Amino acid sequence: MNILQIVSSSRISGAEKHVVVLTERLKKRGHTIFAICPQGDWLPDQLRAVGAQVFEYKMSFPRLLRIANHLKQFVNEHQIDIIHSHLTRATYLGCVLGGMTGRSVVSSVHVQSHDFVYRYLMPNPRNHIVTVSDWVKEGFLKLGIPEAQIHTIYNGTEFITESGEEEATTEPYSVHDELGIPHNAEIIGIFGHVNDFKGHPLLVSAMHEIVAVRPNAYLMCVGPADPAFKQSLCDTATASGVLDHIRFTGTRNDVKRLLGATTVIALPSCYEACSMAIIEAMSMGKPVVVTHAGGNPELVTDFKTGRLIERNASAVAEGLLSLLNEPALCKKMGENAQQEARERFSAKVMVDNIEALYQQILNRA
Repeated sequence: MNILQIVSSSRISGAEKHVVVLTERLKKRGHTIFAICPQGDWLPDQLRAVGAQVFEYKMSFPRLLRIANHLKQFVNEHQIDIIHSHLTRATYLGCVLGGMTGRSVVSSVHVQSHDFVYRYLMPNPRNHIVTVSDWVKEGFLKLGIPEAQIHTIYNGTEFITESGEEEATTEPYSVHDELGIPHNAEIIGIFGHVNDFKGHPLLVSAMHEIVAVRPNAYLMCVGPADPAFKQSLCDTATASGVLDHIRFTGTRNDVKRLLGATTVIALPSCYEACSMAIIEAMSMGKPVVVTHAGGNPELVTDFKTGRLIERNASAVAEGLLSLLNEPALCKKMGENAQQEARERFSAKVMVDNIEALYQQILNRA
């Protein structure tokens, strides 16, 4: 197949990483991949590195029609079979380009949206929406989009190898030494932008109750942080006497290594559509404590692969202590989580499903 991937952001985030994984694996399966994305930043070089032919544009809304006109001949000359868009502006471009060339458009949607493009442009018999969870799918069904055009395909992680076997963890205490915490510390990890939405204030508030029971518990916050927001968290931690039990790592390129050092992962966010942080933690055999919101219940089974909790500091503390106080249960939930991730959330499973959808669309054309 000749596939045109269009993504309207080039920064480092979940959707952009998803496009790189999808592109690399489709390329390895013998497909030809072209990609359209904004100029500069992280994504263009990443896509070129995995074998895509990349074209960079300034993808502001006023330019989309001009870009579509420019690409119309390209799509026809290169016999593009499928146009696959990611994020809203890319979907506008994909729909216009698909209409000009008669190509089917697949739009991957990573959040719930009521945008015009999904309500009025995508509902075309030849177009299809891929949602990353049934929770996102339900939002589109409520808009009246036919169910036959909506397909839930969960995100997949590269942390799971083709054989299903994980790499042995080397230097087991190197993370502890780097962070300046004891080797017997129980590390609670949270991965993502440090902000209120992800629930960092709740975790910091919960640490007072957790440390009182588990004095070797430490909180590791991995991800970018606004300095003022980080300082407010430190002030809260200082007031409750747990500042020494909290570490901020900033943005990291060794997430897998840091995950390997954790005991349990927490993500008390407002909601998640299909969190890569949860999936990556599960794939590493870590139980997860997450809010009962959005697509989280589709990933995590309460008391089997982790805990589903309400979004308040007391519930966060209770959920984490229920695992830290029961090491055998914590280990068993981590094993269950890893098995679930291997079966449902590997990159291979994700690409298998997307490739099958492409073929289904072409067979009906």
